[in-house]
Amino acid sequence: MLHIICALKSEAAPLLVHFELQPAAGPARIYSNPDTGISLTLSGIGVTAAAKAVAQTHAYFNADKTHAWLNLGIAGHADLPLGQAALVNKVTDAASGRTWFPSRVFPITIPSCGLITLQQPDSNYGKELFDMECAGFFQAAGGGATLELVQALKIVSDNAEQPMNEVNPALIGRLLRQNLPVIEEIAGQLLALSALQQRLQDPGTDYHALTRRLRFSVSQQHQLQGLLRKWQTLHPDDTGLAGRLRQKKTAAEVLRHLREALDRTPIRLDNHAMDLSADDAD
Repeated sequence: MLHIICALKSEAAPLLVHFELQPAAGPARIYSNPDTGISLTLSGIGVTAAAKAVAQTHAYFNADKTHAWLNLGIAGHADLPLGQAALVNKVTDAASGRTWFPSRVFPITIPSCGLITLQQPDSNYGKELFDMECAGFFQAAGGGATLELVQALKIVSDNAEQPMNEVNPALIGRLLRQNLPVIEEIAGQLLALSALQQRLQDPGTDYHALTRRLRFSVSQQHQLQGLLRKWQTLHPDDTGLAGRLRQKKTAAEVLRHLREALDRTPIRLDNHAMDLSADDAD
């Protein structure tokens, strides 16, 4: 799932329409589309407001480390043109000096640059983006999600030639709408990464079948997950492993058998690795 955090109604409005987001039951200012796996929370302005919006969203959706997060909104910059979208590669909180470095693992076709989060608006533009929420977003989201799944996408709304006193809701809405293809591309990348993380963290049907039938300690559960991941890598089409291990009476027997079977399995480039036969399961 992907959770988008926006500060302003004018930033959120084009996204609500484009992603067909509807008000969530319960908390105000949370919108979602269960069919697409996207939510949007309207935070309000400021570091504290952004952090609270992340916490509220996290609690409402019971988010785990496989959920993706995107801080999306306007920002100022010295010379990037109005409407330019940029992915943030470094976030600095001007008040505390803390920094965050978003990790990007997908290709982009837009600029990537640093950002400074300020407590008050400032017209002293520099070579980094300016905003008032991003540090609060990263502080709240960074501890509860995989590093690659926490990103910020900013749209330039003001610069040295067109300062912030010319920014208004109509302009913000227009800039967001013209960047919907970029926003959709970034959202798609994050949703794909989220789905991949879910697949990697799901121990699979064999794990659940074995742990329902036998008592595994916490340590044995971790060992079982590791062995099953190795087995799945060598035998990606094998779906009957748990059934063939039904004669094993204890967790220790299952673990020992899997280790021995893996030790006997040749690693071949053509993926025709030795299978676990019915005789092996005795």
